[in-house]
Amino acid sequence: MKKETRSGPAIAAIGVDRGGTWTRVAAFDARLRQLRAARLRTVPLRSLPKKLVPLVSRWPGGASAPLTIATRGAFSRAWKKPFLFKALGARLNLVEVISDAEAAHFAAFRGKEGLLLIAGTGAVVFSGRPGAFKKTGGFNPPSGDPGSGRWLGRQYLKMRGRLREAGKMGHGRSAAYAKKLLLLALGGHGPSSELAARAQDELAGLLKAAAAKSGARVKVALAGGLIANFHFRSAFIKAARRALRGRKIIFTEAPMPAEEAAARIALLRKKHHERT
Repeated sequence: MKKETRSGPAIAAIGVDRGGTWTRVAAFDARLRQLRAARLRTVPLRSLPKKLVPLVSRWPGGASAPLTIATRGAFSRAWKKPFLFKALGARLNLVEVISDAEAAHFAAFRGKEGLLLIAGTGAVVFSGRPGAFKKTGGFNPPSGDPGSGRWLGRQYLKMRGRLREAGKMGHGRSAAYAKKLLLLALGGHGPSSELAARAQDELAGLLKAAAAKSGARVKVALAGGLIANFHFRSAFIKAARRALRGRKIIFTEAPMPAEEAAARIALLRKKHHERT
């Protein structure tokens, strides 16, 4: 018999998506119906436990429910996962720490193989499946990943004679100028239109490189602030079809947010643990 709280179904899993600006937390029941949700301003990772513990502990059954945290840098910064397990181990039922890319990939492909192109501040493609990812791009050179928001933002500053300012900006601040360039391009500004088209071609080339061993049928999910721009996205899809001419490309939308994907992964980890 399934346990229920006085207010309804019990929390079966909790997912956390720690993004660049906002951290989203959501609790689900065993049927993956959302029971609780919260949005917090993203803080440095070392401060996350101080925000997360009181929030989740207030939710009936929250402290004991399996929890997965998706965060930036889980791949590249090895200290993050052990830190979170140590900081939360005695207070919450943390079962997994994954990258935001892994959560986005799972949201799109439910653990199956596929290509996830993330075009935001940086630009990278993850192919394969969670636990066996292959990364293409995402090297973040001083000029920005070709075709990324940071690269476009720096191109805008260069066009305005302000490139020297980019060195004093964080990556996110310089990437924010990509919006100005895209607005100019939409208004018919020739140099901006050329730069936007070049960015789309760069991203299409990145996707082509990642899809080199994917066969004739390529399944792609798109994520990131830059690719969320409707006009940029539409033109990129056309560039991608040109770059992979002769192959069938299927662009898929993620049917769930990243925090739900993280919660689903928490449930899978729990079921795997119960079987073993």
